Amino acid sequence: MINSSVMPQYQQVATTLRRRIANGEYLEGDIIPPSSELENFFSVSNITIRKALALLSNEGWVRSRRGVGTIVTRAPSSQPLKIAVSGNFTEWVDSASGKSLPIKQTVLECALKPAPSRVSNILECALGDALWTMQRIRRIAGNIISYHVNFGRPEVLGTIKKSTMVPNRNFVDVLRGECGVNLMRMDQTVEAMAADRDLAALLEVEFGTPLFFVENIYLDGADTVVAVSHLYLRGDHYAYQTSISLEDDAHAR
Repeated sequence: MINSSVMPQYQQVATTLRRRIANGEYLEGDIIPPSSELENFFSVSNITIRKALALLSNEGWVRSRRGVGTIVTRAPSSQPLKIAVSGNFTEWVDSASGKSLPIKQTVLECALKPAPSRVSNILECALGDALWTMQRIRRIAGNIISYHVNFGRPEVLGTIKKSTMVPNRNFVDVLRGECGVNLMRMDQTVEAMAADRDLAALLEVEFGTPLFFVENIYLDGADTVVAVSHLYLRGDHYAYQTSISLEDDAHAR
């Protein structure tokens, strides 16, 4: 775990703003909030904000324009190493949704709003189009274990409301039962990441706490993407496990 007192505050601010850009909260060409607003939000000095923005400018994320503000200049283009986790779809859903555990969830928001550019591309929607979006916090014994964000086209998922998820329904069951989606496949990517200030506040952890970031892409019988989920899982609560057969592997030792 990286203690927030170890990493300089300007790096904490820069890390958080960098992830906001990566998630599409600030799009290329957008003007990010003024320094005074960032100072109040992060509870830091103007010098700290200036150092954070200078770091992002040196990295090519933003540029300053006199009389206008700080403008986002590019979206992320890095391609992380993908970790394949194979197995039975139903078994994965049961374990990930915690059917055998006393998990309780709270739906923070269920609304139409612009999605991150990556999600819009996956769903083949125009950038800036309003997508159905749901945000949830999940707990065990009162302790937050994960933060989930689900995305989809309004015409497919628009009937899902906050009350739909009560008391602890999982997203896959709702897709099938409430929306009538014929789910046939899920493509999953797992990455390691550290909590920035936004995620640290949501998950009630320190800045820099290890997390799993999981992206699930759900496809129907026509091989059409119907939904995307972004899961932020606390590293101290989750572990990925799989079984790989070596029976037919001529190179097995």
